[in-house]
Amino acid sequence: MRMTKHIAICLTSRGNYARTGTILHALEDDPNVDLDIIVGGASVVRKYGTLTEMLKEDGLEVTNTFHNVIEGGKPISAAKTTGLSMMEFANELSSLEPDAVITIADRYETMAVTLAASYLNIPVLHTQGGELTGSIDDKVRHATTKMADYHFVSTERSKQIVERLGEEPERVFDVGCPSIDLAKEILENGDETYDPQDEYDGTGSHIDVTDDYLVIQYHPVPTDYQSQYDKTWEVIEAVDNLDIPAFWFWPNMDAGTDQVSKAIREYRNRRQPDDVKFYINLRPRDYLTVVSNSACLVGNSSVGIRECSYLGQPSLNIGERQMYRERAENVIDIPCQEEEIREGIETQLVSGGYQPSTLYGDGTAGEQIARLIPELDIERKSPMKPTDLPEIDRTAEQQLSD
Repeated sequence: MRMTKHIAICLTSRGNYARTGTILHALEDDPNVDLDIIVGGASVVRKYGTLTEMLKEDGLEVTNTFHNVIEGGKPISAAKTTGLSMMEFANELSSLEPDAVITIADRYETMAVTLAASYLNIPVLHTQGGELTGSIDDKVRHATTKMADYHFVSTERSKQIVERLGEEPERVFDVGCPSIDLAKEILENGDETYDPQDEYDGTGSHIDVTDDYLVIQYHPVPTDYQSQYDKTWEVIEAVDNLDIPAFWFWPNMDAGTDQVSKAIREYRNRRQPDDVKFYINLRPRDYLTVVSNSACLVGNSSVGIRECSYLGQPSLNIGERQMYRERAENVIDIPCQEEEIREGIETQLVSGGYQPSTLYGDGTAGEQIARLIPELDIERKSPMKPTDLPEIDRTAEQQLSD
């Protein structure tokens, strides 16, 4: 008989739930797993989309929540939030004493979770390691890989990268991305007439979902945060000059978010567009349904590359935020310039959709991860030894042994 495993997971952003929802529900239903869900970061800040009530409504029990966000929309805000988050997560994990903690992807709060767990000698299970974007997120992701003990990656290339970073192949599992599980469900049982306006208020004009519409999701680029106001206006002008309605979603909490938000508010308040509806956040399934039913996703969210690849959904990827991420044929990449954006949208509007891709998984990632965790003999990995790196110069090592 297997012993019950005590697993903790730390959710810090609205995207975390979409990336782990199927894992959480499967672990919650497993009698061999005792699951603790800790919610902090942007997940408890209303303007970024609160998460606690959503989890409770979905039948998931939240163990604890805490506020650890220093706002300001600048790099120093992210740096200080990371430090404060590490203290909060250290307190929570020290109190809970789980057998392992699940940490997600590449946001700066991920680093806080990983550092806290590592210094507490708690094994770290990392999802979505090995991916490349070309942004500051790569540093967080790869540093987390080196501190993590087990790796649940989304693609074959990611698996190879994690192993080339020195991780033991038997600790690396190519399971796909859990968000694809949700995309699969929508592709098989989606509601093509779904209208979020019946359930969520939002601001702006009413959109007729029986006609073609866009979904706009433009996030700040932290390494170029000072230019985000002007770049957001490039997106605004392109969309505003096209005769097609849009659902426009608020940006995440990265450095530069205040500039993106300011431009959106000015657009909404000054021009009062009669064909745009603005939302902070929707439930993951509702949001992805809106995306799936749209004519095109426009912006720089990984959803356009990851989930939309499985859906075969046209996606216009703007700028460099997702520069090196693996993509399927559904994505058109363009610079953040009004004319280029407008022409890219027009191209995708007549594309007719694309062949669905399993680049990021086949829709069973959550099930696979939830099955693996109880079966693993979870323990911290051993320190790296010189013999683990056969290609290095061993001259100094040989001199010491002589």
